[in-house]
Amino acid sequence: MKKKIAAVVAGFFVQLTGLYLIHSIWLAKDYLATASLWLPIETRYARGWATLLGTLIYVIGVVWIYSRGVESKPWMGQGVRFGIVLALITIVYDSSAAWNMMPVPTSLVEKWIIGEGFLCIILSLVVAAICQPKSTTTST
Repeated sequence: MKKKIAAVVAGFFVQLTGLYLIHSIWLAKDYLATASLWLPIETRYARGWATLLGTLIYVIGVVWIYSRGVESKPWMGQGVRFGIVLALITIVYDSSAAWNMMPVPTSLVEKWIIGEGFLCIILSLVVAAICQPKSTTTST
């Protein structure tokens, strides 16, 4: 249980940091160019708690699913594979749906998939490193 809690705490901070770097730094100009599509900044700040809660729930789910299927194999390979699957079932799906329903540029959707897909792999590696079975502690 301690490993799972540690993975949730570490994963939460990794996920929030990654989201900040992707959406507030890398995509800042893209969001300015499409400003008419988004809620006013004041509204987004007022709803910031929802981002924190949603991120926490997402990370708890990631840790739970990963820990249920982890095998006694090298953690790094499992983490990368899990991250790719996670990106496919969350980021690719969500970004494709958003592109279908919102007038966002295709280039922005592509950047979402690339940035957050990479973040899925990073998050999964962190979770895999923390949640690895004792028999693979020294494996890479």
